[in-house]
Amino acid sequence: MLAQVKISASASVANADAMLEIESSNKGFLLPRLALVSTTLSAPLNNFVKGMMVYDTATINDITPGVYYCDGTKWIKSIADNVFTNNWNTLGNTGTTAGTNFIGTTDDKDVVFKTNSFERVRITKDGWLGIGTATPLAAMQIKGQLIIDTLGTGDVSTDKILVADINGKVKSISSSVLTSSVQKRIYYVALSGQTNFVTPSVISDPDKVFLYRNGVLISFSVINVNTIMAEIACAQFDEIRIVQIL
Repeated sequence: MLAQVKISASASVANADAMLEIESSNKGFLLPRLALVSTTLSAPLNNFVKGMMVYDTATINDITPGVYYCDGTKWIKSIADNVFTNNWNTLGNTGTTAGTNFIGTTDDKDVVFKTNSFERVRITKDGWLGIGTATPLAAMQIKGQLIIDTLGTGDVSTDKILVADINGKVKSISSSVLTSSVQKRIYYVALSGQTNFVTPSVISDPDKVFLYRNGVLISFSVINVNTIMAEIACAQFDEIRIVQIL
């Protein structure tokens, strides 16, 4: 038998699109009131039934009093607009408590952020941040270019210089270490009439070799791969300094 049911104080006809219609101007519809246990447990029902709706009276686990409906596998709480619950609103939230309310997971799963359906940022279950990569190999890994708009003025006496190894891992070294690794120096006390001097390293580019006599830069010519000749002969005890950029 096919039939429609209408509960009403009047004798009006039931809505043609409704199997069940309840009509009243001064009474409401009262849902079954029961104590749920968890959004992932059907209890006190025997099974999850898709479309089932109840009013929960309990506060336990991830359940708080309110209207819940079942999607077939779990209970989902109905939420009023602009009312803070356990969900994050796309227009922002109020009444949050740092450390209590958060965006993230409570199990051992990563958090993924996407735009245009493509993954852009991932926080792994271990807390490592990957930007442009789903498998960060450090506390933070960026696949792509990094731009820093504003930097403060550094202190060469105490600040470190950032360098990257062959794998792209950022490390810090002192400015003196960097300078010593790219520049070599050697000092001589000249003999009377001395013109030839051995350079700190093999000469690959004469323009990267600088010859100083008593603090004054002077010209030279290259004799061989590690020897230069000063343009004028030195006097006894002249201070010779050779700086070579590698």
